Parts: sequence; C-alpha cells; structure tokens
Amino acid sequence: MIRQIKGTTVVITGATSGIGRATALAFADAGAKVVVAGRREERLRELVSELENKGHEALAVKTDVADQIQVERLIAKAIERFGKIDTLINNAGVGIAASFAEQSLEEFKQVMEVNFWGAVYACKAIVPHMRKNKNGLIINISSIFGKRGIPYETAYSASKFALAGFSEALRAELMTENIHVSTIYPGAVQTEIFETANNQTGLSLAASLPKFPAKEMARMIVQNARFPQAEVVMAGDAITLNFFNKLAPGLVDLALGWSVPFVEGARRAAHKSNNDK
Repeated sequence: MIRQIKGTTVVITGATSGIGRATALAFADAGAKVVVAGRREERLRELVSELENKGHEALAVKTDVADQIQVERLIAKAIERFGKIDTLINNAGVGIAASFAEQSLEEFKQVMEVNFWGAVYACKAIVPHMRKNKNGLIINISSIFGKRGIPYETAYSASKFALAGFSEALRAELMTENIHVSTIYPGAVQTEIFETANNQTGLSLAASLPKFPAKEMARMIVQNARFPQAEVVMAGDAITLNFFNKLAPGLVDLALGWSVPFVEGARRAAHKSNNDK
C-alpha cells in the first residue's frame, strides 16, 4: 500500500537537531504539515520560521517527552491546529556512556524515561485518535543497539530494546485497523547525541566513527512513510552488526567482551592524564 504524504500532518519529537530536524524538513518538502517538538524552544521557532519561509505549514510545541502531560498537550495542540494527525515519529532520545556498576539508577531511569516512556506516552495519546480515523502510521526510532547491546551502553540498549519490543507488539495489535507501526534501527548518524550524551568513560570513541548523514536518513524515513515496513535497519555499520549478530552472536559476544579490558585501560589512562593536568 502506498501512503500519501502531501497534505498529511506529521508530528516529530526530538526535532531541534539531527535526525528530527532533517526529517521535519524532508516531510515539509514532500508537502506535509509538520508539528515539531523538543525541549529547546528557540531552535523550534527557528525551524518553524525556516519552514514557513519556504511556504510550508508548521507548528512548534515545546515538549519534554519524559513528561506525560506535556506529550498529551503536544498531541492535542497538533489536532487542534491541523484537525488530525496522520503520522507520528517518536525520535526524541538521550544517551549515556558509562559502566553499569558506576552509573546511578537515576541516570539509568532518565534514559528510559526519554527513549522508551516518551514514545509510550505519545502512542497512548495518539492511538485513540488514529483508531477514530481508521488510519495512521507510527514510526519509532530505535537503534541498532536495540538489536545488539554493547558494553557501556546498558541503559541506552535497554531503552532501545524496550522500544523495539513495544513496537512489535503494538504493530500486531493495530495492523487490522489500518494503523501501521514501523521501527527504524539506525547506526551512527550525524546528530548531536554524541556531544550531548552523558559520557562517563573519559573517552571520545564516537569521534572516529563514520556517521550516516542525517539528511539521507530523513529521506529514507519519508520513503518508509510512503511504503511502511515493519522494520528497517539503516546504514552500513548497523547492517553489518545486525548481520554478524544473527550469523554468529557468540562471536560478537566474545569480540565485545574482549574489547572491555582495552577500553578500561584507555579509560584509566585518560582519567590519569586529566588528573595530572
């Protein structure tokens, strides 16, 4: 089934930068009315101004997705402005790089609140609306770490695995009602998450990673909105990790497990160097 984009209303969380911002621009260019949400109000206003200057219809709603009331307000304002919501993209996310033994449970919960519960709150608010209209698409942005957990990303991996399982169950529950649920599993993408993540390792491991362009990922998300797929693994690094994890998960375990002593050594050296300054 081919879904139309032109004239539809799309709600995007985490739209102040990276994937969310690029996706908002891509949907607007495809003819959609765009509702952008995020915590940085000034950036939202700049994005809406940019869209409106191009002749597009857009609405900014400052939203912390970890707050259920704010998420419900986002959905209500989008419906109030445009009459209905055709597509919801749960993109908001935060990261943390830390040893599980050393990070606090409060930090762990914060990642779960944003990456998992934020999407659940949005789906809870929008599913009745989509059921009433007998149509809709929900795209949840997970991560390749939602298919393969890695060391120092226990909270992030847990949140993305939870989102993947939630999406799979919701997809089966809604598929007979003409409501599609799609899960995207990107690898490293050009976003601010590497700079804004709570990195407690003392290392800049992500700096050397090749990163998939956010603009290209946005194009693929719009394409997925036209032809909804249950799951999409995006970018070469994600596809490669997913392939080997399916082919030989034990070997991937060993490779990741044996990398920990080297990372720990580098981490201790980095901490010592900082303390000696």
